[in-house]
Amino acid sequence: MMRTRLMNAVWAMGLLSLMGGCQSPGMSKKELSQRLEEPGFNTVVFADYDLNRNFSEGLFGPDKVLRLSSAGHGIGYTDTGTSEVWLELRNHTDHNYVVEARTRFFSQQGIPVDAKPVWQRLPVPANSSAVYREKSVGTERLQYRIEVRQAR
Repeated sequence: MMRTRLMNAVWAMGLLSLMGGCQSPGMSKKELSQRLEEPGFNTVVFADYDLNRNFSEGLFGPDKVLRLSSAGHGIGYTDTGTSEVWLELRNHTDHNYVVEARTRFFSQQGIPVDAKPVWQRLPVPANSSAVYREKSVGTERLQYRIEVRQAR
């Protein structure tokens, strides 16, 4: 009798652990909106979802992971009148990251003005930050969108 109860308890724990492991991690409304929202202008977009998102489920409950974040970004103007954007990336991990960033410039009406923006590699040291900069070609006032992804 005692052995049967013990076996049933072992089976129940095993079944519960399998059911917990088979569940796909769900997304909170905030995480879903992060994936679906329009990026807008004068902003930073992380093209690789794993770089700066939080995961709502982990093996032992919520697992909030923040690898890289934007510590600040903006646009300025050089002495020659061209636009220069900057982005400070903060690495929240204990290992070095190499990412790629590119800037898409837009007119004040939202029309893309760059033909093919180029990805630039940017090393971000562990528990530190790095600054990315890019200049426009023309002198008109522009809006920007900086995209960041893991280096390929």
